[in-house]
Amino acid sequence: MAKRSYSASPRVVKLSRKKSPSAESYATTVSDVWETVGACAATMDIHAVAIKLYELCLNYHPSSIKALIGWSKLLRLNDISFNETLGTQAALCRLTEVTDRFPELAKSYEIYKELTECYLLLGLTDQAHQTIQHALVLQPNISELRLLSGQTLIRAGLRVPAAASLKRAIALLPPSISEYLTENVEVARNAHAELAAIAAADGNFETSIEELKLTLKLPPPQLARLNEYVALWCALLTALERAGRIPEALEACEQAELAVGFSPRIIITHAYLLLLDEDKEKAFEAVRLLNHVVHLEQQEIARLEPQNDQQRESDNQEDTTGDFLPWCLLGKAYTLLYAPRAAYDSYHIALRGASLLPITWLAVGKLYLELKQLPDALAAYSQALRLQLNEDLPGTAAAWDGLSCVYERCDQQLTDAADSCSRASLCFAAYGDTESAREYKERAQKLKDAAEGKGSVPPLKSPMGVPNSFLRDLVTLLPSERIALIQ
Repeated sequence: MAKRSYSASPRVVKLSRKKSPSAESYATTVSDVWETVGACAATMDIHAVAIKLYELCLNYHPSSIKALIGWSKLLRLNDISFNETLGTQAALCRLTEVTDRFPELAKSYEIYKELTECYLLLGLTDQAHQTIQHALVLQPNISELRLLSGQTLIRAGLRVPAAASLKRAIALLPPSISEYLTENVEVARNAHAELAAIAAADGNFETSIEELKLTLKLPPPQLARLNEYVALWCALLTALERAGRIPEALEACEQAELAVGFSPRIIITHAYLLLLDEDKEKAFEAVRLLNHVVHLEQQEIARLEPQNDQQRESDNQEDTTGDFLPWCLLGKAYTLLYAPRAAYDSYHIALRGASLLPITWLAVGKLYLELKQLPDALAAYSQALRLQLNEDLPGTAAAWDGLSCVYERCDQQLTDAADSCSRASLCFAAYGDTESAREYKERAQKLKDAAEGKGSVPPLKSPMGVPNSFLRDLVTLLPSERIALIQ
């Protein structure tokens, strides 16, 4: 006899589809545990473990705001460390998906803030701007959101509204630094640093200096972010230099060395500032500082030599001398100290490390000219010119100036000297140095008149050498960034 089929009642079916209270409680408890442990791992900078723990939390509670934001933030940090975007893309996809699935998340400003961070890292400025506006509608008086809005506006090239947003972020902080929480310190540090950058871009170096000083009055960041702290000190040093406050910049170098300890970036910047006014005593001090940097770097290269040898053999790479800039500055210092042999050796070590940068060829060209080695000077300046063909670069003007100085010292080449001098004048005009453009134009005419027998030969002039703007842009970089620049 066949069994009679049994059909469950609608009420039974409805109840069976519901999770039991104990199951819901278990899922909530487990997700809370994974989220808490993930946050702990993130605090300890164990990012890979923290990411897995956050993912376990999201398996039980896919709309957990804390887990979503913690997971996304760690993926962004990993991308920044490895210069990638895959993790950020995955975070953006998941955040967008869960916001669609769980409409209640659209009421969370934290989700919009994290989405904005992802968009910025991916270079999607328009989407970032739209998203941060949603967050500000929900919470207009949160300093972190105003800071992020300002940073988004900077990316969009809107400096005036960006500055207003950054100032609003600072105004929303507690009135006294003693009342700041950790997150308040970070907002203040970043907002003042961004305002300093805006002021520097506008040529307002005094305001930039004041903002950087306010930044550096705050408690320093964690040791893991030491490079950021060093970068702020370097920004202050170069801002003081560009404002013409060299003695104050040199004092700030000593303060930076006390605050940070040994940092090649600060030491090299200090040496660069010492060499600006070409004083002999300061040149001695610059040599001392630079030799310290070079000595420590050579020790590190020697320590890693076996590993580097294996890497070069596998990659078929040439030998490297490390950072070229200390050697370039040493060459300049030894030149000021009338030690041409030491200057020559230093410049040639710099050339081995940076033969594709015009800065080294300009420096070598000037040294050869001072040593009256005209063919070598001509070759060096010609190479500097080949490496930079844009007329609106200071280095191009310096190369034409050097060639003009070489031709002036050669027999029957005043016409070439006049032509090179005229080209230097055009370069000065192209990047806005009207005074130098006028001076070189007048000199070019005098050289042309002398070549045609219509006037006397003007007195010989010395070449301008390496423009300070070239060095300024290089000294504040990390040594690894400079090395990457030439590879």
